Amino acid sequence: METVRKEKKKERLSMSGDMVNEKSSLITKNLLALKILEEGTKVAIFASFQNEPDTEKLVNFFWAERKELCLPVTDKGSLRFYEYRSDSVLLKNRFGISEPDINEAKEIPIQSLDIILIPLVVFDQSCNRIGMGSGFYDKALSALDNSKKKTYLIGLAYEFQKVNQIEPNKWDIPLDYVVTEKKVYHS
Repeated sequence: METVRKEKKKERLSMSGDMVNEKSSLITKNLLALKILEEGTKVAIFASFQNEPDTEKLVNFFWAERKELCLPVTDKGSLRFYEYRSDSVLLKNRFGISEPDINEAKEIPIQSLDIILIPLVVFDQSCNRIGMGSGFYDKALSALDNSKKKTYLIGLAYEFQKVNQIEPNKWDIPLDYVVTEKKVYHS
C-alpha cells in the first residue's frame, strides 16, 4: 500500500490550482447535499495541505450556519481538536499545516464532535482510508465511543484517489462517507 500512497500523493501534488479549485467546488456541493450536515453543530474540519480538497468555502459556509468549528492540532504524536473562529490565530506546524494556537484556543473533546471531516490519500468503495502515514487520525478516532453518541466521519477526496480495495489494519476505523467531485460513497 505504501506504493499506492506515494502514487496518489504524487498525482494530487501534480494538480493545477485551477483543477483543485474546480474539483473542490464540486466536492463542497456534494458534501453540502448530505442531510447529516443539517443535524450537526460541532464540526471538525481540516486546513487543506498539498492540494487536498480546499475547505475554505466550507469554513465560511459553516460559520454562516453558526456551526462550531474546530481544527486538528498535532502534538507529541497525537491529534487534538481546538476551536476555530474567524478571529483565531493560526500557526504552521512542523509539516507546514495551519493549526490554532493552543495557547489562545479552547480544546474541544473529540467525543463532543458531531462531524469530523478528514483528509486522506487513498480510499475504497467501503470507505476505508489511507492517510499520510503518521496515524494521527487513527489514534484520535479510536477515542470515539459511538455507543454513547454518533460522530460522523466524512473523508474529502478526489475520485482518482479511489482504489478497488484496501485491506484495513485492525486499528483502522472506516469512514461513514467519502465525498468526491463525482459522488458520495457510504459505508
